[in-house]
Amino acid sequence: MESEDWLFESLTEKTGMPKERILLLIKNKLSEFPNLTESAALRMVATENGVVPIRNAYKIADIGSELNHININATIKRKFPSRQITVRGAKSKIMNLVLEDQSGAIATVIWDSKKIDAIESSAMPGDEISIANAYSKKNKISGGYEINIGSNSAIKIKKKMNQRTTTDVNLQKLSEIKDDTKLYHIRCFLVRLFTNNIYLVRCNICKKKVTDKCEEHGDKALSKTFMVSGILDDGLSSIRATFFDKTAEKLLKFSPEEGIENKLRDLSFGLYELDVTGVPNKFNDLLSLTVKDVKISEFKSLTLA
Repeated sequence: MESEDWLFESLTEKTGMPKERILLLIKNKLSEFPNLTESAALRMVATENGVVPIRNAYKIADIGSELNHININATIKRKFPSRQITVRGAKSKIMNLVLEDQSGAIATVIWDSKKIDAIESSAMPGDEISIANAYSKKNKISGGYEINIGSNSAIKIKKKMNQRTTTDVNLQKLSEIKDDTKLYHIRCFLVRLFTNNIYLVRCNICKKKVTDKCEEHGDKALSKTFMVSGILDDGLSSIRATFFDKTAEKLLKFSPEEGIENKLRDLSFGLYELDVTGVPNKFNDLLSLTVKDVKISEFKSLTLA
């Protein structure tokens, strides 16, 4: 009953009953209704004694059991694209978030399409979200508890200052990228950065990739291009992406004159979220993305590989 300590304290304060008396009333409820949990029994005792068993504000660390009527204020840490699932033979739209506050982080599932539309169109990582009348359930796969937001819940978003919204561009999902020549606008996460080969060397005459020199034209026609590649992920799909020259410098936030090799080797560098504009191409017969522009939303730690 640790997650209901607030209710126990409220009941003691408002009724003046000693702790022993409350515990006895809970024990009697459990004897009368053997299938009740201790938390449910406490809520029945509270209601019968004029204390409304709805907490004004939970912390994420408090959510360690199945609870109803959760009111919570948190920050959106991560936002995933919505998707369609089938529940009991019917299609349903859901969306996943990761919320955080000073006490921790928690997975969150949104089941109401109107709330999903509102979050998709305006909410971003870093925004504050206030949730009323949510509930928590145990995730059968992870074993942890997650917040669920349904049609009876209410949400309110407070925008982070100077933050762009998803309406800035016509954003697409990584799964929508095809083998064509059009530009794609994607909001995603950089989950891995490759640094073993940061230069692309070509022969300007035959356009072949070379290591030291072109076997046919020697080393006088070589060009050297700064190149960084990595893996992008939007929560549903992933793709290899390559950043060239100024785009790579913009991603890493420094110029070639600063000593790229040393920074790539020594720097524990990472991005939380990116907006990328790119063109698809084939890399070892697999679809990849050549990034033409990148905008950095927020940073977090990511070890270079």
